[in-house]
Amino acid sequence: MTRTHPPGTGTLGRAAALTGSSPAPVLPPLRRRRRPALLALAVAMVVLGALGAAYLATSLGQTTAVIAVAREVLWGQQVTADDLVEARVSADPALDPIPYSERDAVIGMVAATTLTPGSLLTREALTEQPLPPPGQQLVGVGVSVVQLPTTPLRPGDDVLLVPVAGGSGLEAAGPAAVPGTVKATVVRAGSPGTDGLRVVDVLVDVADGPDVAARAAAGLIAIVVVAGE
Repeated sequence: MTRTHPPGTGTLGRAAALTGSSPAPVLPPLRRRRRPALLALAVAMVVLGALGAAYLATSLGQTTAVIAVAREVLWGQQVTADDLVEARVSADPALDPIPYSERDAVIGMVAATTLTPGSLLTREALTEQPLPPPGQQLVGVGVSVVQLPTTPLRPGDDVLLVPVAGGSGLEAAGPAAVPGTVKATVVRAGSPGTDGLRVVDVLVDVADGPDVAARAAAGLIAIVVVAGE
C-alpha cells in the first residue's frame, strides 16, 4: 500500500521535524515600485526639449526683407532705384537696417556717407539735405595733372584750394600761408577731359564761392589734401 505524506512532510518537513522548527515561508518575488513623479519629470523634460528645438529652428528660419546697397553711392549723391536691392536677414538687435517696404521713401534721398555695395542701408547713412547745404556753395574746379595729387580724391576729403600764379611764393610759404587759400570739401572728382583737365566739385563757404569760381575758370587753383579733423 502506498503511503502519502501530508503537506509539509517532504525534505524540508522532515528537516523541520528533526530540528523542531517550522519550515521557512516562501516569499513572493519582489515587485518594482514605480515612481510617478520621476516618470512625469522625464516626460516633461522630453517635451520641453522638443519645444525648444522647434522654437530655435523656427527662429533661425525667420528672416526679414531689408534694403541693401547694390552699387557704390558716393557721399552727397542721390540714391536711385538701381542703387538698392532686397536682402533677407535674421532678426538681430545689433542691426537696424531699413525695411525693404520703405524702399520708395529712400529713393531720392542723399547719401550722408559713401555707401558700399553689399552693405545694409541704415537711416544714419542717409539725409534729406541736398548739396550744397545751407551756408555753402558747390563749385567745380578744373585742374591739370600738376595741380592735384596723383592719389585719387574721395568724397569727403578735406582740401585746400591754393591760388597759383607766377611768383606766388607757394613753395617758400607753404599752401596754408598763401593769401586767398580756401578750405573746401571734395564732393566728387570727375574723369580727365579731352583737354587734360579734371573737374573736381568742392563745397566752400558762401563768402568764398565767387572768388573760387573766378580763379577756377582761369585755371589758377591747385588742390592740396590735408588731414581730416
